[in-house]
Amino acid sequence: MAATRVSPTDLPELSLTVSRNGEGPAVVLLHGFPEIAYSWRHQIPVLAEAGYQVLAPDQRGYGWSDQPEGVDAYAMTELVGDVIGLLDHYGIDDAVIVGHDWGAIIAPWVGLFRPDRVRGLALLSVPYTPRGERSIIDHIRATDPEGPFAYMLAFQEEGIEDVFEANPIEALRRMHWTLCGALPEGWTVTDQLPPGLPPHLSDGEFENYYRAFARSGFANPINYYRNLHQNWLATRPWTNAKLTMPVTFIAGKKDFVATTADGALGSSVQAMTTWCTDLRGIHMIEGAGHWVQQEAPDEVNEILVDFLGSIEG
Repeated sequence: MAATRVSPTDLPELSLTVSRNGEGPAVVLLHGFPEIAYSWRHQIPVLAEAGYQVLAPDQRGYGWSDQPEGVDAYAMTELVGDVIGLLDHYGIDDAVIVGHDWGAIIAPWVGLFRPDRVRGLALLSVPYTPRGERSIIDHIRATDPEGPFAYMLAFQEEGIEDVFEANPIEALRRMHWTLCGALPEGWTVTDQLPPGLPPHLSDGEFENYYRAFARSGFANPINYYRNLHQNWLATRPWTNAKLTMPVTFIAGKKDFVATTADGALGSSVQAMTTWCTDLRGIHMIEGAGHWVQQEAPDEVNEILVDFLGSIEG
């Protein structure tokens, strides 16, 4: 997978590292936290072989892309702007946007801000939730401040990144273990994790993540979360907006984000039938957790190729 640095925005001083493979209709792959474009390593060659031009950036603040300073640099308008700038850089009229985790939060906003540039959306692990009457941060504070999504509240605090950067190897290992489908049944946060790495990561693959976060740190990736409330304030015209382009959803059956019915995230999987006017499938993969495209690559690839074919056909 060849990676190059490009300046995909109207800010020439900001560059992203992008893996670009294949020829044909464009597909943009947006990773989540704490990931990089490498998290799509199982999808990029398959989609390229299927006849698509695949673009997978390390998003701003991650990996080998640039690290603009300040929380405001990671607002949704900037993140969407990078995707549109990436298409402009390569002279691409429109693309299917595939997002996982935070990428699945950004992808719908690309569709809402610029529907003329989006042929379809594939959302992995995080369902589309339209802007509602309060932000996700206010929702968690009001309903379950000590529940499974409380980490989003912790991420609002200045300096929380120091906890991860004190031992990045263990931080990354813990996050990959605790959110994967191979975690032992009944495991709780007071239990010890299994030794070594979860089965979806080899030593060499894990080293790529470690090297990326050793370079970038965790502060700017966490700045994505620090914009959640401000993004809500800035997007009032899109309250209860529906997605009108083709959409598909993929998640692991053991992914708490997609299965915890907290009234804002997990319960929104079935609600996508209301908020997406052209929903082309909800796919829950047996045995997989949050890292679904790495834990079940063959199943995810088959779903994506079929979805892309339904759009291009």
